[in-house]
Amino acid sequence: MAWLKRDPLAVVKAKAELYRRQPLTWLFGRPGLPAQVKTRDEHDPSIEAKPFPDKRYIREVVRLWQTHRMNIWEKSRQVMASWTLCALYLHDTQFGVNRLNFISSKKELDADALLRRCFFMWENQQPWLKALCPAEYSFCRFFRPDRSSEMPYSELFAIPQGGDIIRQYTGSGLLLDEAAFMPDLESALGAAQPMLKGGGRIDVVSSAEPGYFQDLAEDRVT
Repeated sequence: MAWLKRDPLAVVKAKAELYRRQPLTWLFGRPGLPAQVKTRDEHDPSIEAKPFPDKRYIREVVRLWQTHRMNIWEKSRQVMASWTLCALYLHDTQFGVNRLNFISSKKELDADALLRRCFFMWENQQPWLKALCPAEYSFCRFFRPDRSSEMPYSELFAIPQGGDIIRQYTGSGLLLDEAAFMPDLESALGAAQPMLKGGGRIDVVSSAEPGYFQDLAEDRVT
């Protein structure tokens, strides 16, 4: 076969480039390119890592995420919304150029739990892809180390609610999880506006709760 005569490194770089360009292929695979993303199901101790569920609505979430830079996501439990958005922020950090992304929740520990989901997904990719896109995790920080000559440095931080941390950085993206339960949601979004105006993105996701998130979801904020 002709491709066997090519430089093996060029082959893996070409595959990685397809995963970079096609988040759906990275998530769900396609002929010749296996899915790279797995999840952890706390309700099923029989298996450590499960394939990402290939649902039509998840594919639609990915399509919308790629199309729009400001998104309000209403969710219910067990629909994998947080897993899906964490996967997309991991994809952007892993494959993007000089990315500085944030995942925020009401408490720092909750935000770090989401970041550990990202690291779990990174860890369960095929070894060749992890070698090409190395990463390290420490509390509230996931980053691609400088020793990688193939991919520029990028970071993904876990932060608690509020706008103080966001104001300190020119970020690439901000994911606010369970935003309806953040008393400082309005302040955080205000602090993130320069990020959005500078070409970054904001994703606000939550289950239902009366308040500012509901006003956003129902388009009552002017």
